[in-house]
Amino acid sequence: MELYTDSMFLNFEYTFLGKYSYMSSSELLNYVWSQDRNLIGGQMYVESNYYTHAISSSHAVGLLQLKPIVAQDFGIHNLFNPIDNITGATAYHSYLYKIFQSEKQQIAAYYQGPTSVLKSGINSSGLNYYKKVKKAQKFYKNTEIYSPFLIGINGKVSLNYFELNTYSGLAYKNFEVYSTQNLSFIKENNSTKFNKLSVTYGLMYFPKSDFSIGSSYGNNLNLYLRLGYPWSQNILSLNNLKFMNSYYLNIEYKNGIWIKSYIDNNFIFITGFSIYDIKFGIIINSDYRIGIYMSL
Repeated sequence: MELYTDSMFLNFEYTFLGKYSYMSSSELLNYVWSQDRNLIGGQMYVESNYYTHAISSSHAVGLLQLKPIVAQDFGIHNLFNPIDNITGATAYHSYLYKIFQSEKQQIAAYYQGPTSVLKSGINSSGLNYYKKVKKAQKFYKNTEIYSPFLIGINGKVSLNYFELNTYSGLAYKNFEVYSTQNLSFIKENNSTKFNKLSVTYGLMYFPKSDFSIGSSYGNNLNLYLRLGYPWSQNILSLNNLKFMNSYYLNIEYKNGIWIKSYIDNNFIFITGFSIYDIKFGIIINSDYRIGIYMSL
């Protein structure tokens, strides 16, 4: 949920993020090689609880919480794709086993880091992680693999204007599909009149975790380019493939400080800090109004 206000408008937004299943863990584990499938199945439970778009505070991604830099070493490009994620994770497991020749050190190093284990041995956090994975392996059973879907609503209310937007979307392996609907009314001469209704459909393709390309069609055909991971991304929209329609920038730092900016016909700049998953900040728009921002 997002809420910010200024002296002229009330802006509101609410988003519901859910999960849907399109495959089982046993289907996915058919892609595991050189590892015990129940071990990897148990580790998926520990790492992400079978959620394909899990992202940790340290920016590990996907079912088995791989770091992007590790995935790149094994030629894995889309960590949100469950097949790519599990292929990269098992390749990494094989690499760790070659180094340590010990399953206990291998699993601990997956969490603790191989350099740390080689230098100082298994620490308390690595040992605790090993115990969790082995316990989950023992009780592993076939379950559903989940990916996200979302539905939401936002709008703007003033004395003479009302705008309502609804949106929905879902992700599937390397694809994301979505739809938006916009409805607005204006008040003129003491009467309320219908202003606009528009519907947009879109599709995004992810060849890599940090790069996607797609398009949407409503009143116009727009091309979208998205660079970066969800915690640090740039999105450029081109109207009819020719002119810039909008630009979005989102950057989050490890200390909880974040910056967002959005440019279309207007300009919005938001910055603030995070406490757990709640964002607090200030918002400045192109009309030089300053408001308070909160996102949950």
